[in-house]
Amino acid sequence: MLSSLRRSLAHKVLPVSLPRSAWCNYQLSRNTFSTSCAVLAKKKTKKISAPKSKSISISSFISVANLANQLGVRYNQLSKSLATLGFDDDQLGHDYILDHETAALVAEEFGFTIINDSIEKMDEKYDVQPAPPCEDLAKLKPRPPIVTIMGHVDHGKTTILDFLRKSSIVKGEFGGITQHIGAFSVTTPVSKKNITFLDTPGHAAFLKMRERGASVTDIVILVIAADDSVKPQTIEAIKHCQKSNANVVLAINKCDKPDAKPDKVLQDLTQHGIFAENYGGDIQAVRVSGLSGLNMDKLEEEVVALAEVLDLKAEFNGVPVEGHVIESQVKKGAGNVATVLVTRGSLKNGSIVVAGQTWGRVKSLKNEFNKTVKVATPSMPVEVYGWKQLPEAGDLVIEVPTEAKAKSVIDYRIERSRIQQQLKELDNINKQRILQKQESEREEKMKELLKFGLSPEDLRKKEIELFGDKEDVSDGPIQVPFIVKADVSGSSEAIQESISQIGNEEVMPEVLYEEVGSPTDSDLDRAESAGASVICFNVKVPKDVALKAQNRNIPIYEFTVIYHLIEEVTSILSSKLKPIIETNILGEAEVKAVFSITNPKNKKQFKIAGSKITSGTIERKNSVVVKRDGLVVFKGSLNAIKSGKDDASSMRKGSECGIHFKNWEDFQEGDTIEAYEEVEVPRYL
Repeated sequence: MLSSLRRSLAHKVLPVSLPRSAWCNYQLSRNTFSTSCAVLAKKKTKKISAPKSKSISISSFISVANLANQLGVRYNQLSKSLATLGFDDDQLGHDYILDHETAALVAEEFGFTIINDSIEKMDEKYDVQPAPPCEDLAKLKPRPPIVTIMGHVDHGKTTILDFLRKSSIVKGEFGGITQHIGAFSVTTPVSKKNITFLDTPGHAAFLKMRERGASVTDIVILVIAADDSVKPQTIEAIKHCQKSNANVVLAINKCDKPDAKPDKVLQDLTQHGIFAENYGGDIQAVRVSGLSGLNMDKLEEEVVALAEVLDLKAEFNGVPVEGHVIESQVKKGAGNVATVLVTRGSLKNGSIVVAGQTWGRVKSLKNEFNKTVKVATPSMPVEVYGWKQLPEAGDLVIEVPTEAKAKSVIDYRIERSRIQQQLKELDNINKQRILQKQESEREEKMKELLKFGLSPEDLRKKEIELFGDKEDVSDGPIQVPFIVKADVSGSSEAIQESISQIGNEEVMPEVLYEEVGSPTDSDLDRAESAGASVICFNVKVPKDVALKAQNRNIPIYEFTVIYHLIEEVTSILSSKLKPIIETNILGEAEVKAVFSITNPKNKKQFKIAGSKITSGTIERKNSVVVKRDGLVVFKGSLNAIKSGKDDASSMRKGSECGIHFKNWEDFQEGDTIEAYEEVEVPRYL
C-alpha cells in the first residue's frame, strides 16, 4: 500500500517538476487513490491562514503552483508556508511536485478539510477481498493435505516425487533439475489417500517460488542426501518452513549409496533447529532412496499419518472460490492457462475469477493428466482456461459474481498499481531535475565570473569553491538493461529476482520487464530503444525475430539451465566495469649529461638528455616519466631518440643515446627515465 511509503515530512516533497508533455499523466482525477493524512495531521503547527472551514479533494500529485491555485492563495504565501515547515529553497519552486500527503497537510494549514478516501477505504469500496473465516464448523469438510518437497539441488526431490506419481519428469527436465513449480494431485499406492504435491525447485534462483510453495503448504518433505548432508538450499528451505510454521517430515535420501551417512545428516540438522525423533524432537525422519524405492512406503505413511493428526478441513460450498496461481503460461492453441490450487469453495466451468491484474470466465478445467474435470474442490490443483491476460504465479484467485464486478476490480487494481509505479518513477525524475537545476545555476554563475577576466586556473578554483568538484560527483552505478522472456511466469519472475542480485556499487542490472512467451518484434523495439539485452529461458526465438535482432545489433541470449543464464548476465555486467589500469615498465635510462643543440632550420636551441639505457628497451612512441630522487618531475612523451646524429625508433639495454622530450627541458644529470605502457586489465564480479 501507499502507506508503506510514508516518510518524514521533509522527505515527502518531490522537489522537481515533470515535463509539460508528461504532466498530464500525473494530474490525476479527484477520485484517484490517496493515503490518509490522519497520522501526519497529528503534527499540529500554527495555522498560516484559516478564514473558514472548506472541503477540498487533492490529487495524488500536484505542483506547488497548482496547489496554490486550488487553495486560492498566492504562490508566495504558499512558499512561505512550506518554508516554515522545513522545506529547502530547492523545494519551493512553482513547478515542484508534492505528493498527496504533503499537499494535504499544507492544505490543512490553510483551514481546508481533506475529503479524499484513504487507500484502505478505497480497497473496501472497489477491490474484492477473501471472505471472513468460517465460524460454522459444520460447514467444513476434510480436504487432502498439500505437501511440498524441498531440498538442495540434486538431492533427489524430483526422483522422490516421480516415484510417488509414477511419471517421467526426471527425464524431461534439463540436467535432472526441476525448473519451475508443478502441482499434482495423486492417490498414494499404499494408503490410497489423496495428496497434493507441490514440487518446488531447489536452485537458489527460485527463492521466491520456494517461499510461495511454503506459504500454501500443510506439510513439507525436506529432502537431504545422505552422502551430501546440509547445503545452502537446505538451510533456506528450513528457514521458510520455520517462518510459515509448516509441519516437516524428513526424507534422508540416497541411503542405498555406500558412502551414505544418515546419522550425520540428522546431527547436522540439529544445528539449524530441526530435531528428529531420536535427537530430542518430534519430527519424523525416514531413510529412503527415491531411485530404488527403499522405504518409500514408510515415507508415504508418515505423511498420511501427519495429515490425519492435522485434521485439515475447508469450505466446499456456499462461499466464493479462493485459490493461488501456482504457475501460468501461454499454451499454443489454448491461450492463457494458469495452474490454480483451490483452497476454498468449488471452482466450476463458468465461474468468474480475478487474480492480480486480470480476470477470466472459466472455460475449462483440466487435471495433471490433461483430462477435463467438472469441479475443483479445496486442495485440488487444476489448469484453468479462459483468462483475459496471463496471471502471475502467486496471485490470489477470488471468485466474483459478475463480469462487470471483475472488470471494475481489475480497473481499480491497475489504476492503483499505476499510482504506485508513478511514485517510484517520480523519485528518479526528481533527482534528475535537481541535478539539471543545479547545473543550470552553475552555468549561469560561471558566465558571470567570466566577465571579471579570471584565468582558467582561477576560474576552475572558484567553480570548485562555489559548487564542489563536478568530476567527483558520482551518478551512481551503471544501469545495464535486460528484458526477460520465459516459458512460465514462475521462472520469469525468479530469473528477474536472481538477476537483480548481481552487481555492485559500480554496475547494476535493470530488468525492464519480464514476460511469458517467445520474443516478439515489440520486444526488439523496446530493447533497441533502451539498449537492452533479451534473455530467453526455455523459449524458442522465432527465426524472423532472430534475423531482425541480428540486423539491428540487439543481443538475444537463449538458455535452458539457470546456471548458464546467471553466468552470462554476470559476464555482461562485468564487461561494464571500469578496468584496472596496470603500468608496465618497458625500459629505464639514466641521464649522464645535458647537451644544448641548435636546430639548423630555425636556429633555435633545445636540450638533449645524453642517456644510457640501463634496462629493457625505450621506444620513441613510449610514454615516459622522469624521476629525481625518487619523485616524478615529468610525465609525458618523447620527440625523438638520437643515436649519434641519426634518429632511432628504439634503443636497448647498454646503448647510449640522446633523448629529446616533448615540451620539457628541465632534466638534470642523474635523473632516471622510465618508459612505460598502461594496460587495461578487465575486472569481474
